[in-house]
Amino acid sequence: MTQQVLMLASDELAQSLVSVGMASGALSFICAGSPGDLLTALQEQPADAILLELETIPGPADELLGQLRADTRAPIMVLAEEPDVDTVVEVLGWGADECLDAALSVREILTHLRAQIRRATQYRQPAAEKTRLVAGPLEIDLTRHAVTMGDRAVALTPREFDLLAYLACNAGRVVPRQELVEQVWHGEINANSRSLDVHIGRLRTKIERDPQQPTLLVTVAGVGYRLDAP
Repeated sequence: MTQQVLMLASDELAQSLVSVGMASGALSFICAGSPGDLLTALQEQPADAILLELETIPGPADELLGQLRADTRAPIMVLAEEPDVDTVVEVLGWGADECLDAALSVREILTHLRAQIRRATQYRQPAAEKTRLVAGPLEIDLTRHAVTMGDRAVALTPREFDLLAYLACNAGRVVPRQELVEQVWHGEINANSRSLDVHIGRLRTKIERDPQQPTLLVTVAGVGYRLDAP
């Protein structure tokens, strides 16, 4: 099944991605000439992923990313020239799912795109259509409020379960702190509350082999948390 990617990028990068992506038969690309064209295309035909080259965005990139995130749950990948930590944190905070170095090979970029699409289609189906979530070694039964890791049952409090389930629904995406307190705590606490960190710490003691060096539930400094599900 061919998956569709909306793209705003330089002509050189766009041509390379289209050529290699189409040759594989797995991805097709719609190249937008401007942010406005990109938003219009998204309204006319939903995309499986969105790819942006940061340096080609005229005007405030945060506004475009904010609008895209409001309009779609498709994964958004941003390519930037030699991005430092501050750039990556900013871009993820604006709503992107991933920020990569634009110097990566076309093959690497396409591999990341396919991984983001796979995670989106596997983990982000509406909760009403799913009674079970699978995120790496974790299995979450939404009906029974039960969590297992392999053959081991994981005992969670109701809040820990809700937090883990929400992260699993968005596996592979960095979920900002503000979004977590709104969706899991329903505004009962603020984004800077230590309660969120305490619950994350408790979850790690229950699902990580080494809670001090987490590999499943990771922190993205200055943004939020991501549940990795390889």
